[in-house]
Amino acid sequence: MMKDLPLTALRVFVVVNQYGSFTKAAHALGITQSAVSRHIAHLEQVFKAPLFLRQGPRIHPSIIGQQLNDNIKDAMMTIELTAQQLAQKNHHHNRLQVRTSTPSLAMTVIVPMLGSYTQQTGVQVDLITSLSAPSMQDSYDVLISRDLHLEGCEHWELLQEELICVGQQELINQVQHLPPAQWPLVTSRSRPDVLTHWSLTYGVSPNQLQVCATYDHLFFAISAAIAGLGLLVVPKVLVLEALENNSLRIAPVDIHPTGACYSAYINHQTQHLDTARHFCRWLKASLKERSTTNTNT
Repeated sequence: MMKDLPLTALRVFVVVNQYGSFTKAAHALGITQSAVSRHIAHLEQVFKAPLFLRQGPRIHPSIIGQQLNDNIKDAMMTIELTAQQLAQKNHHHNRLQVRTSTPSLAMTVIVPMLGSYTQQTGVQVDLITSLSAPSMQDSYDVLISRDLHLEGCEHWELLQEELICVGQQELINQVQHLPPAQWPLVTSRSRPDVLTHWSLTYGVSPNQLQVCATYDHLFFAISAAIAGLGLLVVPKVLVLEALENNSLRIAPVDIHPTGACYSAYINHQTQHLDTARHFCRWLKASLKERSTTNTNT
């Protein structure tokens, strides 16, 4: 029976494989780089062979290192997950930190829904926004994004993005006999891809559209559309409330999927796994219910 094979060193080995870097693994584990090196060196003594090979700025597992990783990584994940679940058993965490790279979604959809979630569960959600990918040092429990993709994290597909054209009913009545290229439009700098995607669907160059006003953010453009300043091409999920209360109506053109997906990622370092999972399940179900409610489509 092989002796001196510590579980901690094996965990460090798996994390180094995951990040391809001693430095990044050290940050993820909350230890020093020299400690990571000591753990790997100890395993190399046990197996009497190098476990990693350096190629440029990254390291790659050797043949033996790859065999070891393939055989133990799933077991290590199972051990960690079981330990987290046992630690959280019978413990209700009443605070969750949610990070998002989609401030328009946060402002128009998520924040208005959080009161209901807190009332149902007693969990208070702290919401922070950042357009950049989180680093290993950042503290958060759940990330909500449509443009960031975190590898190796448990994630939930919340909903597919669909584009619609909306405006005041009176304005829609005035222009619906015209081709879309002649409609007065408002748009935003924060999502220039929206109008480009929509226009090319109709075989129209974006510079041929009649843009009467441009705003920094989509939520400003939504307010402008509600005020009747123009029609707005926008992800449907961002105007659900305005559609429900009839302050906006959908113009008689097709709904266009962009191929993008809003997703929720659970930080693999969270100490509140059960609470994070419950929040993701609740958010997905709530968004599905709202998006399928009568929205005058």
